[in-house]
Amino acid sequence: MPRDYKHRAQRKPPKKPVSGLLWLLAGLLLGGLIVSLVWIKGQGDGAGGEWVGAAPDRPPQGKPQPRAAEVPPPPEPRFDFYNLLPKDEIVVPEEELAPRADQARETVPVDYLVQLGSFRRNEDADRLKAQLALNGFEARVVSARINAQDVFYRVRTGPYRGKAAVNEARRQLALKGFNGMVIRGTGG
Repeated sequence: MPRDYKHRAQRKPPKKPVSGLLWLLAGLLLGGLIVSLVWIKGQGDGAGGEWVGAAPDRPPQGKPQPRAAEVPPPPEPRFDFYNLLPKDEIVVPEEELAPRADQARETVPVDYLVQLGSFRRNEDADRLKAQLALNGFEARVVSARINAQDVFYRVRTGPYRGKAAVNEARRQLALKGFNGMVIRGTGG
């Protein structure tokens, strides 16, 4: 049985695909050519001298007069309280500005506590208390009942006498990586 070898002999070897890098290079060259042509066209003698719209009846004479810039009116205010509040100013009598007795009492140092955490589980509070003890801070766990079924366990240090003492304690705690909240009150 004879075979036809004609089609086998005419087959061409497969073409290799064109590299992506070659396409990128060709695109960059084409883009550069277009940009340079636009730039050259913009540099011509007539650039910027064309009239927009209809040409005037006669060309301008002499130097152009500079126009004064028109200042737009200020925007309308969106809020009225800028105007209303100065009208409603209240003058406070001097006798009310004198320091009151309760302000004088605040100069007496007050006890402060630093609360470092509040947990639902007592084990978590004890773990934080132990970490504080390892870093040299004395802490205690105080339970607080929020409602009939919720109890929170708060880890606190202190009491510290005065603002300077509590600020120093917070600074020392922050150096060890603990952030706390200052609470005014007694040692309870």
